[in-house]
Amino acid sequence: MNQAKAQEILILGVGNVLLTDEGVGVRVAHELIAGYDFLPNVKVVDGGVLGLSLAGIMMEAQRVIVVDAVRGGDEPGTIYRFPWDARPEHIQYKDSLHQIDLMETMALLPLLGDPPEVVVIGVEFGDIDNYGLELTPEVERAVKPLLEQVLLELERLGYPAQAAAQPREVTNVFGHTSQNN
Repeated sequence: MNQAKAQEILILGVGNVLLTDEGVGVRVAHELIAGYDFLPNVKVVDGGVLGLSLAGIMMEAQRVIVVDAVRGGDEPGTIYRFPWDARPEHIQYKDSLHQIDLMETMALLPLLGDPPEVVVIGVEFGDIDNYGLELTPEVERAVKPLLEQVLLELERLGYPAQAAAQPREVTNVFGHTSQNN
């Protein structure tokens, strides 16, 4: 594959790790960083709750895969995949402050130039109202399928990831590695 013509791909895990299931996107980003090798044109970023600050890095990509907790009205742990521009009406993005920031960021991108194509791979959350570093059991069980959906999305785009020969430790803001999150 000619890397000079490769699209820039951004995998963006977002959420607040202090609010239980709200942190699932960040968790998936850390799992990807720890366990996979990506082509040079693919970046994985822990976007946390940076909101509008993410506009610059998003504009550097032609395609963005956002991993996040969403409300779709189904059972907690249900996985969704949808293009941002064609998100179903039943998918809500106003349940937390970072999601409001994400909506504002997405609205800002066309004003900055040619915005990337954005796909959301989300999971129905169970709890984003209580403080806690652990995911609910339903969302915890969805982490591996979410990760697999992101890898499948990369394959669809023609930029498959490879399992890392040696898993890497990824330190979060609390100093814990991905192996003990």
